Amino acid sequence: MMNYRQALDFIHAQHAHGTKPGLHRIKALMQQLGNPQERLKFIHIAGTNGKGSTATMIASVLQQAGYRTGCYTSPYVFDFRERFTVNGRMIPQKRLASLTQQVQSAAGRLIENGLEPPTEFELVTAVGLLYFLECGCEIVVLEVGLGGRFDATNIIQKPLAAVICSISMDHTEYLGDTLEKIAFEKCGIIKPGCPVVLYCKNTKEVQTVVSSRCREMNAELHTGDPEALEQLFDPAGGTLFAYRGVPFRLSLLGKYQCFNAVTAIETLTLLRAKKQITFTDDQLKTGLQNAYIHARLDQIHAQPPIIIDGGHNVEGINSLCEALDSNSTLSEPVIIFGMMRDKPYQYAIQKLALRAKAFICIGLPVSRAMPAHELRDIASLYCANSYACDSEAEAALLARDLCGGGAIVAAGSFYLAGGMTRALKKIF
Repeated sequence: MMNYRQALDFIHAQHAHGTKPGLHRIKALMQQLGNPQERLKFIHIAGTNGKGSTATMIASVLQQAGYRTGCYTSPYVFDFRERFTVNGRMIPQKRLASLTQQVQSAAGRLIENGLEPPTEFELVTAVGLLYFLECGCEIVVLEVGLGGRFDATNIIQKPLAAVICSISMDHTEYLGDTLEKIAFEKCGIIKPGCPVVLYCKNTKEVQTVVSSRCREMNAELHTGDPEALEQLFDPAGGTLFAYRGVPFRLSLLGKYQCFNAVTAIETLTLLRAKKQITFTDDQLKTGLQNAYIHARLDQIHAQPPIIIDGGHNVEGINSLCEALDSNSTLSEPVIIFGMMRDKPYQYAIQKLALRAKAFICIGLPVSRAMPAHELRDIASLYCANSYACDSEAEAALLARDLCGGGAIVAAGSFYLAGGMTRALKKIF
């Protein structure tokens, strides 16, 4: 019988198969497993930024309304099991091990028959779908891993709704080198006759691609109204805003989360109008306020303010800079930074280092991570107090010594978020 550690080892070993487009592997795998996805209802979410936050908000409201709600997101920050939750609770270790063994056996039968082995994400998706069915989930909020058209999650049939979040430039080696090409891939989750909700701040290019796809698929398109959103001052912390005259409060920080919340509100109210779900206005407000997800402008300490943010593309870095500029308690922070070589690290360093009192660079435990000293060499062009550290613990101690009671911000990658959170919490 496989144990939890063996399950993780097996899953992560499949990373060697890489990222491969196509649905043929996941279709064959799910057929071996009895196609559990055909007995579940989904809200399917794609996009470049905001997928995890929007999925978490929608799932929180559904849970508040009494639905047994599955939520599938990526990446994780502290615990691999964050990726599969039912009513906010992670999958138990024993269940993950048991279901992974079941998926391993199914994948082995495919290989014995001469078929291509499933990728890591395809195996993880299969585990999640089995678990959500086993738990009797009434609705599953399903976040796309990469793109949409050829993503393993697109094995599902027509969802209750397809949600397209903010689209910007990222993963261009897989999705294309223009916004239009990337939007086309994201629109692959739109099924015939499926209602679609589009993030209200997407560019005209993206809106055109999504509108065209909806017409082709006879899918009604709904977009929130950015002019109907008013951000309000909240002395108690969090994020307070009004949408269509109705006040809402989020525990999540950042103006951008207001726009993600609009996407969630539009999705939920659309499904209520179609009598697919029911909830009260109070349940909507409480669910949105209760929603929480790690490493999205995540304040883990009050004095000094410590922020953890996993944003790793241009839009994510711009959102972080907007937050730093609009909050006086975060001005001139000590920044701890690490990023992947295939991400816009030069852009991120320039934007962040110009705002920093000190800039501390660390390498990350991933082969494609930028070395700390190379990041520091770039950062020193914009911030005189730039450093390279060999470990998260060293970076945390240096940040404590340099901050002088001011803010500390750890940013640049989700791979950085978990380790830096632990290191900083040990000394603050």
